[in-house]
Amino acid sequence: MRKWWPSLLAVVLILVAALTGCSQSADNGKIKLRVVTMFGGTDPAKKAYEQALKDFMKAHPDVEIVDESMTATGDDFRTKVKTDFASGNEPDVTFFFTGAEAEPIIQSGAVVPYEEIFAKDKAWSDALSDNVKQQVKAKDGKIYAVPITGFYEGLFVNKSLFKRYGLELPTDWEKFTKSIETFSKNGIIPIAGSLEESYYLIEHFILSAGGPAGHNSKFDNGIHPSWAQGLEKIKEVYEMGGFPKDALTIKDAQAQELFKNKQAAMIVNGSWILGGLTDKEDVEVIPFPVMPGGKANPQDLVAGYTSGFYLSKKSYEDKDKKGLALELIKYLTSKEMVKKFAEANGGVPAVDTKVEGLPTVYQQGHQMVQEANSLSLPIDAQISAEAFNEIRKGIPHIVQGKKTAQEVLQAAQKIEQEKMAK
Repeated sequence: MRKWWPSLLAVVLILVAALTGCSQSADNGKIKLRVVTMFGGTDPAKKAYEQALKDFMKAHPDVEIVDESMTATGDDFRTKVKTDFASGNEPDVTFFFTGAEAEPIIQSGAVVPYEEIFAKDKAWSDALSDNVKQQVKAKDGKIYAVPITGFYEGLFVNKSLFKRYGLELPTDWEKFTKSIETFSKNGIIPIAGSLEESYYLIEHFILSAGGPAGHNSKFDNGIHPSWAQGLEKIKEVYEMGGFPKDALTIKDAQAQELFKNKQAAMIVNGSWILGGLTDKEDVEVIPFPVMPGGKANPQDLVAGYTSGFYLSKKSYEDKDKKGLALELIKYLTSKEMVKKFAEANGGVPAVDTKVEGLPTVYQQGHQMVQEANSLSLPIDAQISAEAFNEIRKGIPHIVQGKKTAQEVLQAAQKIEQEKMAK
């Protein structure tokens, strides 16, 4: 009576295996690629990125891309990516930060190092310069992220507002503070800054105070004096009325809107904001000025390549996906696409391609990088995200006098030491 049972069981197992295989593809029979990037929200490269995905799917009719891109501003994007990897639900392709923030992802073994892939496709990999490759290397000396554009940060100014009040551009600290006082008296927000999301203020005030040696000191030999000096100077500017009245609660995206709409005269930010500006010819970018007693050179910059495309090991080794995740990465990092991204976000191309016809402010930014005395990576690319967030979340307490800069930095140092000990 039961002789048929083994045969039925075998059929069931075959069906289960077949269904499992099918689950790796979309319900419509297409190969599904899940992609997570920071080209969401108001990112200036969003349009170019979304069009690239459409073009790739048109060229590969058997592919369906599930795009879960978000804005990188704030913690939500970072939390999503790290949660996906921690739960074993990593995307096929992820565009994420390099440096300290990427170490947990790399150490999980869930992403592929590119060295062997580069060796097999020299035409693609040789387009990346040695300097770019060096900057995106992980702690183990390997490359896990392929960048598209680099960035620079600086002080962006609305020239027409300076002209209206007869002010010189803030190329030194005296002109900087004079402009703050003048704009504040006349109902213009001097600096469109979010003290809730103060990434760029933190690193520029610290760089101004300590130069590249101080800025890049991390917590290697305790807390560098320039870090407390820089953060306390943010408090001074806050007390001068240098920031919006709601600076403690607004987000960076809201601060950008204040600058874009000429409600604010200045903003400390990165090259990515250029794509969203409507009056680019009225904007100029200059290095952040050196504060009194600061160790920086006037041409020291925060700049580099700190993000790129990561390839899921699981996806790469999945025969059913036919290496299409890698093909997508190669397409998105091709010279043609990098040029489009650079035109959209004003960044410095990671490959050897010339971007022509850019507005003057883009050209100024590229020239500023070429003439820089030094290029430093952002602090949040050099220390753990948890330690940097402790500093960032401490800024409102510092400017309101609830904590000293040293107290905030000591708490961050403790977190960093605990992370390093693991």
